[in-house]
Order: sequence, then C-alpha cells, then structure tokens
Amino acid sequence: AVNKIIPRGTKMSSKKKRSPRGRPRTTDPDQILDVAMNAYWHEDPADVSVNAVCRLAGVSKPSLYREFGSEDGLTRAVLDRYAEQVLADVFAILEAGTGLRPTLDALIEFACSDSRMETGCLFYKMRSGKHRLGSETRARVDELDAKARAAYGTFLRACLDAGEWREGPTVDGGARYLSEQVALAITQRASGEDPDRIRDSLALAMSVFTRG
Repeated sequence: AVNKIIPRGTKMSSKKKRSPRGRPRTTDPDQILDVAMNAYWHEDPADVSVNAVCRLAGVSKPSLYREFGSEDGLTRAVLDRYAEQVLADVFAILEAGTGLRPTLDALIEFACSDSRMETGCLFYKMRSGKHRLGSETRARVDELDAKARAAYGTFLRACLDAGEWREGPTVDGGARYLSEQVALAITQRASGEDPDRIRDSLALAMSVFTRG
C-alpha cells in the first residue's frame, strides 16, 4: 500500500472536540428570583412573560425551566420569596404584642412610609389577578391570604381579651376589614395619590377599633 504523504509541519492528531455552543451553565436561582420579583412587582405579574424574565436575567428559557419547572413554578417561587422578605414584616408587626394602638400605628407606617410599597404590594397584585396565574401560584395566594387573615384575627382577639377593643363586628369581620384597609392604602399609594391624604384616610378607617 502506498502511504499518504503528509506535508511537513502538519500535526497528526485526533479530531478536536467541539466546545459546546452558548454560555456554560451558570444559572443562579436567587438572581432569577430577584429579577422576576422586581419585574412582577412593577408590572402586572400576568403581563410579564417568561421570555422577558429570561432576557432581564440573562438566562435561557431551558435554564429557567430546569430550575423552576414551569412559569407557574417560577411565579410560585417568587411569591414565596416575597412572603419571606416583605409579608413577614407585616406578620412581625401583628405578632409583636405591643398592644392595639401601637400595632395600628405600625401598620399605618408600613402602608404609608415603607419605601418598598411605593409600587404597591406584589401579593395584593397576585391576589387580585390570580385567575390569570397558574394553579400552584393560585393555591399559594390562597394559603397566604388565609395566613394573613388568621394573623389579623389573632391580633384582634388578643386586644379583645386585654380589654383594648370593644368588639363591634366579629373578630373575623374585623380582621378582614383591617387587612383590606391596609391593602387599599398601599394600592392608593402605588397609584400616586397624596401620601398624607392616604395616611389620614387609613388612620380614620382604623379609628373604629380605638373608639371607646
């Protein structure tokens, strides 16, 4: 057999391995959650597409789905993160045991002065538009709503037992009323209404609990 003539300077080597296309997998779930939460918080969550989150976070859709399973899994994870970082502060106010008036004052400050509420409350946004969200997220919204109502109810019951509040409506009715007044104030703040007017309105709404 005639040997092939190999030009001088040509290296004999096995086929080179092709490097994988695209970026190496460096997906950071926390970074994706931060980006998604910020996007959902500033817009209607149902109007923010997965593609938009991927673009903002600098990740591919397959990478995002590997981390969260689906768009529903992502919105559920974002809601959990929001509950840990923001709603937990409301629960802390209600569970502090400082008494009726100081707790009401703290709720007013949270609704009217907390800088995070300038764009509204992500939980309230998801609750009002939950029919547009996935089943996992809807279920989590309902769980958190029930937890919040229970916390408001526990607070009012303690005030009732301490003689600080003379029950007018039922405790459950008072809890619903109080939570919705806080929600309304935050929503009004996000819509650009005058903060002082919102504060006055919320204080007046809450005065039903302190009237002797």
